Amino acid sequence: MRPEDLRKIKKRIDGTLSNFRSIYGCYVNAAGEVVAKMEIPVLDMETEEREMYATLLKKVLSGTQDRNQITVEFPADKVESSDEHRLLMALKSTQLRDESMRDLLYSRIIENLDMGGESFVIFLAADTYDLRTKDVKDEEWSEESNEQFEYFLCSICPVKNSKAALQYLPGQQEFRGISTGTLLAAPVLGFMFPALDEGSADIYEAQYYTKSTAENHGELISALFAVENPPMAAEVQKETFNFTLAESLGGECSLDVVTSLQAKLSAKAEAVKEESPSAIAEVYIEDIEDMLAGKGVSDSKIKDFSESVGKRFDGASSFNIGNLIQKRSFEVKTPETKIVTDPENALRIKTRKIDGVTYILVPAGESVTVNGVEISTKTEE
Repeated sequence: MRPEDLRKIKKRIDGTLSNFRSIYGCYVNAAGEVVAKMEIPVLDMETEEREMYATLLKKVLSGTQDRNQITVEFPADKVESSDEHRLLMALKSTQLRDESMRDLLYSRIIENLDMGGESFVIFLAADTYDLRTKDVKDEEWSEESNEQFEYFLCSICPVKNSKAALQYLPGQQEFRGISTGTLLAAPVLGFMFPALDEGSADIYEAQYYTKSTAENHGELISALFAVENPPMAAEVQKETFNFTLAESLGGECSLDVVTSLQAKLSAKAEAVKEESPSAIAEVYIEDIEDMLAGKGVSDSKIKDFSESVGKRFDGASSFNIGNLIQKRSFEVKTPETKIVTDPENALRIKTRKIDGVTYILVPAGESVTVNGVEISTKTEE
C-alpha cells in the first residue's frame, strides 16, 4: 500500500472509534492456551479506553514501508482455491460478526506464532469505508460514492506483568508498594485485509505490520496468506546481502569497494527521496554490478555475486536500498577498535600499509578529543 492509502485508513481510526462497532479479542497465555475471548462494543467503552484501543489499531498501519510495513501478495492460484484466502474473505464480508470464522483465525495465529513464551492478545476490528470516485469526463470528485471498501485490522499485542513500585497515597500520606498487575504492550505484529490500492480494494494483497525489522515471523505470513517464501525481515536482508558480498568478492571486497558502494547507494536513495518523499528507493542488481565494476572488481567475482544473490533472494531483481545500507552511520570494526562516522564521511576512510602493517586511516580535523580531553594533533612533517 502507498503511504497515502495508509494515511486514509489511519484517519478513520480516531479517538472516538466511531467507525467501528466492536473490538473482538482473544487472550492467549504463554503456553499457547486461550484464556479468554471477548467482544467489546465501542459504545460501552469509556472515552479513555476508546483512545487506547484506537492507538493499538493505528499502530499496525505505522512504520516505514518495506521495513515495518510489508505488502504481501497472494499467489494468483491461491486467491480462489486456498483456505487462507477464503477465511480472510469470510471475515471481511461478515465484518467479523461470524464467531466461528474469528475462532479459525485465532487458531491459525496461535498455531503458527512463536512469541518466545510471552502471553499475547489478538485484537480484531472491522470498518466499511465509502470510497470517493472521480467523474471520468471532468476529473472532479463525485459527491456520491458508488463503492464501499470493507476491511478489517488485526493487532497482536504482548501481555506484560508490571513491576512493583512505590506509589504515593494521599490519604495515608505515605509511599506504599503496589503492582498494577497485567498490562497490555504495544502491538508487535498485525495486518490489514484487504489492501487499499490507489483508492480501490485489492483482495490480492494484505498489508502486514512488524514492529521488529529483525524478525517478521515469516511462519505467520505463510500461514495467513498462503505464501511459500515469505519476505525476509529488513535486517535479515541487509545481513544476507552483506554476507553474500563478502563471500562472493573474497579478497576483492576491499574497504574502498564497500565505502564506494555505500556512498553510491546512499546518493541514489537521497535522489529518489528528493524527487518523491514517499517513494521507495530501489536498486536493480544490474546497477550494483556496474558499481562494482566501476571500482575494478573482476567480472568473475561480479558473476559469483549475482548468482549468489539470485539464490539467496529467490531470484529478486531489485532491492529496497534502505534494507541494504546502514543509513544513519558508517561503521568499521576490527578486533581492537570500532570507528563510527556519518555515511557522507565514509569515502574519507582509507587503508594504508606502513612498515608492513595495514592501517585504517581516519582524517583528523581541527578538534579531536580523547576520553573527553581535547588534544593537539600537530605532528612533525
